[in-house]
Amino acid sequence: MIDLYNSNNKARKILVADDDQTQSEILTQLLKDNGYECLSANNGIDAIETAIKHFPDLILLDVDMPGENGYEVARQLKAHKNTRMVPIVMLTALSELGAKLEGLEAGVDDYLTKPYRPVELLTRIKALLRVKALNDQLDDTESIVFTLARIIEAKDSYTMGHADRVSRYSVLLGKLLKRSEAELEILDKGGVLHDIGKMAIPDTILLKPGALTKEEFGIMKTHPVMGCTICERLRSAKDAIPLIRHHHEKLDGSGYPDGLKRDEIPVLVRIVTIADIYDALTTRRSYKDAWSVDKTFSVMYEEVKKGWWDGDILRTWEQFVRSEDFNTMVARRIHVKAMPGA
Repeated sequence: MIDLYNSNNKARKILVADDDQTQSEILTQLLKDNGYECLSANNGIDAIETAIKHFPDLILLDVDMPGENGYEVARQLKAHKNTRMVPIVMLTALSELGAKLEGLEAGVDDYLTKPYRPVELLTRIKALLRVKALNDQLDDTESIVFTLARIIEAKDSYTMGHADRVSRYSVLLGKLLKRSEAELEILDKGGVLHDIGKMAIPDTILLKPGALTKEEFGIMKTHPVMGCTICERLRSAKDAIPLIRHHHEKLDGSGYPDGLKRDEIPVLVRIVTIADIYDALTTRRSYKDAWSVDKTFSVMYEEVKKGWWDGDILRTWEQFVRSEDFNTMVARRIHVKAMPGA
C-alpha cells in the first residue's frame, strides 16, 4: 500500500467535489475501499473553501457545479499558494476537445470522461499522488532551508529576528510601491533568505565585535554567492535568487559581488536593500548601538547622494516609517500581510 500512504503512514486525503450526491457517494465509497480518506463538497465555493482549509492531497473535480464551475475552481486553487501544488483530476460527461483544453488551461492535471472505469481512475490517482509525494519532499527541504536562515541569525542575539523584519519591511515597501502579488511573494522569501549564505562564514568573523579586517571583510563578502549556491535548486526560491545575490550591490557599481550598476539592479533587489540597511542601522549589533530613525535616514540619504541607493524608494519608506501606521505595526508586532488594506 505504499502508494496510498505518506511518510507518516497516514492515508492520503482526497477531496470529491461533485453536486450529484449519488455520484459523490459512489466515488467516495470507492476511494474509502481503497484506503483513502475523503472530503466532500457539493458546489464550487464549498470546494475552494474546503481545499484551502483542509489541504487535500488530490482533488476530484466535477465541471458543472453551482456557485463556481469546475474550471473556475481549478483556476482559483492553482492560484492560491497553499493549494497550487495539489493535483486536480477533472471528471465530466463533456467529451469535446474544447472542454478538455479549457480544463488544462485552468490548471487541471488530468481529465477523465464519465462514465470512467474505476481501475483507470485509481491508477491515475496513484500516479498523481506519487508526484505529489515528491513535491512534498521538496517542500520539506525548502522548509529546512528557511529554518536554517533563522538559525544563522539566532547565533547572534543582536541579529535575532533580522531576516523576518527584512521580509516584512520588504513586503510592506513593495505594497507601497504597488508591486504585484507575485512580486510580493518574492520579496517575502528573498527577505528571509537574503543572508542565508552567512551559514558558510566562520563564527569568528560573523560574531566578531568591532570592525572586520580587510581579509575578514573579503570572506564576509562571499555570503551572497554562497546563498545562491544553497538556494539555486529550491523550486520556491528560484525567483528570489537575484535578491539573495545582489542585495549588497550599489547603483554606482561599487557594491558586491558583481558590481552591478543602475538599471542592472532590479527594483525588487533595491527594495530588499533599503529594508536590510534600515533594519541593520536601527537595531543594536555587536559592533554598534541602535541608531535613531533620524540618524538612520540622515546617513542613508548621504549614501543616496554618493550614488549608492534608490532615493525614490528610500523616500517612500521614510514617509511610511514616520507615519502612525508604522508605529502601530511595530508596537503590536503586526505582520505586514495582516494589515488592513495592505
